[in-house]
Amino acid sequence: MDRDKKWGITLLVLVGVCLAGIAGLTAVVDPFFHYHKPLECLSYPLNNERYQNDGIVKHFDYDAVITGTSMTLNFKASELDELFGVHSVKVAFPGAMYKEINDNLEKAVAANPDIRLVVRGLDKLWLLEDADKTGYDKDSYPYYLYDDVLYNDVYYVLNKDVLCSHVKGVLGFTCSGQKSTDFDTYGNWMHAFSFGKDAVDAVYHRADRTDEIQEVTEADFEMLRENLSQNVTELAKAHPEIDFYLFLTPYSIYYWDNLNQTGTLKKQLAIEEEAIRLLVEQENIYLFAFSDLFEMICDLDYYKDEIHYSEEINTQILKWMSRKEHLLTKENYREYCSRIYEFYMTYDYEALFMPEE
Repeated sequence: MDRDKKWGITLLVLVGVCLAGIAGLTAVVDPFFHYHKPLECLSYPLNNERYQNDGIVKHFDYDAVITGTSMTLNFKASELDELFGVHSVKVAFPGAMYKEINDNLEKAVAANPDIRLVVRGLDKLWLLEDADKTGYDKDSYPYYLYDDVLYNDVYYVLNKDVLCSHVKGVLGFTCSGQKSTDFDTYGNWMHAFSFGKDAVDAVYHRADRTDEIQEVTEADFEMLRENLSQNVTELAKAHPEIDFYLFLTPYSIYYWDNLNQTGTLKKQLAIEEEAIRLLVEQENIYLFAFSDLFEMICDLDYYKDEIHYSEEINTQILKWMSRKEHLLTKENYREYCSRIYEFYMTYDYEALFMPEE
């Protein structure tokens, strides 16, 4: 019996030592930067935004942030750094609503008092959404990486997938002589897709035309105001020391065709105008919009589908921002809204789908 007890105790000790070793290795390597910034002796692949972005904003050294959805993944941090004289990180969230992006920004400004610039894309698709909508699967979201509760860190430090895929990935990355992923290439999807009219046509499913025109309601405006207030302007008001360079994402002419087909074009234009009016009121928000660059919007060589544009446009957006071009103000935004209303309400969308001669 004593021998059995000794074996049992020995086994428990060995298991405990093994678990402690696994937890310690994960915490030291820390592939998701939950505890510390990257170790200089290791090379880290950046390839999992929702697992790594929280740690990036908490522990990296930076004074500027690029953020948004997949519309911002093709930005190159080095270009922003050169144009604005900053040291930036890129923390985009593909498919995110405004809340998820704002939550991450709140974490960033709480952790880093040196932030002086935020470049953020505002997807027009999500202007009219519930302020608390997130867009991610709550059942699979890694909440244990986002809170300050220590006991649920076991889901990180004793996670087989983290150990075998991500800790091993860092060690393999390092041993193979590769350098850590930089913020130019982190998340960049430019070379994974084809661009042009054929590419867009292949994935665009044109809706049937409806004669029912949707009108904007006061309830719509209230939802918009709540979304922007909670997830955009409140943070800007709370941090006047930070410049927020925001832009409305420049979707292709096929996006506008879809609005026209579904009877929501007029409503969307009204929502955008109200959003612009609200945003330009805040002094440290610099709002840029490009939907009046009609030649670009109609040139499908810049697009892989109806909304996603190439990195050439991302590069150009940063240049425009640095020169304050296409900046909307209280004085000029109505003129901008009039231009895009006239163009998109009268555009010959059927011509997009006529056979080429």
